[in-house]
Amino acid sequence: MSFSTATAGDPKFWPAWIRYSVLANLCVFVFMGNMYASGISTGFVELATELHAPFTKLADLISWSVFALGISNLIWMPTALCVGKRPVILVSMLIFFAGCIWSFKAKTFNSLMGARILSSLGAGSVEALGPSIIADLFFERWFASSMAIFSLSLSGGSQIGPMIAGFLIQSRGWRWLFILCTIIVGANFISCIFFLPETTFRRAMYDGETAADADKEAVDMIEHNDKRVDLEHVPTNSQADGVQRNHYAGSYFKDLFQFRDRAQEPKGLRAWPKQFSLPFRFIVVPAALFATCSYGIMLSGIVVISTLSSQLFAPPPYLFTSSAIGLYTLSSFIGIVVAYPFAGPLTDMLSRAMSRRNGGIHEPEHRMPALVFPFLLAPGGLILFAYMVADSRSYYLSAIGYSMQATGLVFVPSVVLSYIVDTYPQTGHEALVLINAGKNLIAFGVTISCNKWLAKEGLKKMFCELAAAQWAVLLLGIPLYFAGPMLRRVTMRFLK
Repeated sequence: MSFSTATAGDPKFWPAWIRYSVLANLCVFVFMGNMYASGISTGFVELATELHAPFTKLADLISWSVFALGISNLIWMPTALCVGKRPVILVSMLIFFAGCIWSFKAKTFNSLMGARILSSLGAGSVEALGPSIIADLFFERWFASSMAIFSLSLSGGSQIGPMIAGFLIQSRGWRWLFILCTIIVGANFISCIFFLPETTFRRAMYDGETAADADKEAVDMIEHNDKRVDLEHVPTNSQADGVQRNHYAGSYFKDLFQFRDRAQEPKGLRAWPKQFSLPFRFIVVPAALFATCSYGIMLSGIVVISTLSSQLFAPPPYLFTSSAIGLYTLSSFIGIVVAYPFAGPLTDMLSRAMSRRNGGIHEPEHRMPALVFPFLLAPGGLILFAYMVADSRSYYLSAIGYSMQATGLVFVPSVVLSYIVDTYPQTGHEALVLINAGKNLIAFGVTISCNKWLAKEGLKKMFCELAAAQWAVLLLGIPLYFAGPMLRRVTMRFLK
């Protein structure tokens, strides 16, 4: 395919090298955002000495970073709908880059706190825009697998990031964590300039139509017009429905720097107040609330362990150094790696199998049974971790519990985000804003109170209560599975 047609029409029909280049850039961005947010936890001992701050105060560096990551979605997504996703990714990445520079220059606790909030406000854009861009690029049947790669990168930043940070902090000091972040984010920004074109495409949709229905219609249209998928001559929606639509720029490189009339919202920034308010409609949508709570409570378990790791493992009997704490967090990544082959592909396979049993009719609820795996693994991992550490027993067994908890951070977003995008293909981006802001607010609330919670209840009771909350939230998926089609019909009318 020539550059002249590489970015013409629907992004789902772009060449694979463009789509996977975009996915790779998004994965690096989300990895670095989460590495930046969580990696500093391995350096709390050094920070406490240099900045004269107790562990309970240092925990706020993670809590408020998590808060900023989530709340920024409320700003970035409506802006992306008004000006385009590409310019928002680039601007937010520059903010992240500036915050990383401020972080390694910070001399006081308050200065470091301000730098981390600024950086996280920039890094947070990709957590909402990432799934939306992936939905633009991949057909429904591959969306969950692509989302699993994105979720793996997000989780990897939270788990591999502390290991990298631990070795850096022990050998070069805590500032080198932020120097490394500055270098990689800068390289990622340059890559995005050339390999992240605008993915917004104004697609015609019908009331009640799911993402799978829209994908099937697009493929049928192409096969009907040409009897084969000829990517050199992929028709756009305007050819199918007679509606006049704006085409993308003719040249790939011109396309990268063409920003006019590339957003979903034709009115541009004049529509920003309206777009800002739209996600809040999903507060009363059961599927969105379930996705927010399930994702948030799983994220909370990981963030709490990361926040408390220095307090739990630096003192006797473990006496872990920064690098040892970083290596310990790598154990949770094992759970992520083990879960990954099952998360996205299994969700897609279950969806296709249940569609065949349903006479070839696809329902978004066909993804939901995959939640049985995090239900069985993740909460039990919290309990195992707490009992091993509280009794000063084998840290190997506690690491197994940590890895069990981490499986939920791959399974749950892969299932619930795919479910939301499939259920509400026209307004799914609005739901993703609420979900990403809400899940971080849940994690923020749990994390900022975790030291008081630990002091009041003790490690065992605290983690048993958190595990019970995870079980309770995931059980809500059962009524949603059976009532989903009815709720979808009702909410579709409400969300028009």
